[in-house]
Amino acid sequence: MNANVLTLKKWHIWFFSERQAARENFRLSFTQTYILAIVMIAALGIYYVWMLNQNATRGYNIRTLQVQYRNLSFQENLLDIRIAEWRSIDTIIRSPVVSTMQNVDNSTFLVVEDNTFQKN
Repeated sequence: MNANVLTLKKWHIWFFSERQAARENFRLSFTQTYILAIVMIAALGIYYVWMLNQNATRGYNIRTLQVQYRNLSFQENLLDIRIAEWRSIDTIIRSPVVSTMQNVDNSTFLVVEDNTFQKN
């Protein structure tokens, strides 16, 4: 606790402390109040511009990432199309490895029948 609060002088009224007397004498002039208000407005303005800059930078980064994502997904789709083309039957038939194979003349097939679903 402040010592001035507890100390009472003889020439002061016993009820009032030094702190209260100092507070009552503290008054801002019109010019001081005006300057203080301008300083506070300037500080808030600088803070506002700084926040706008931060948000704009984040927005630009997000937009850049979205463009990169779109390009990568497009490239992924192109790769999927190429994989599907290489796996297609037409590509396999036209392959030089398949054309060097011998044709089968007499083919026999093994047929396994399932009797559980036949009518009796």
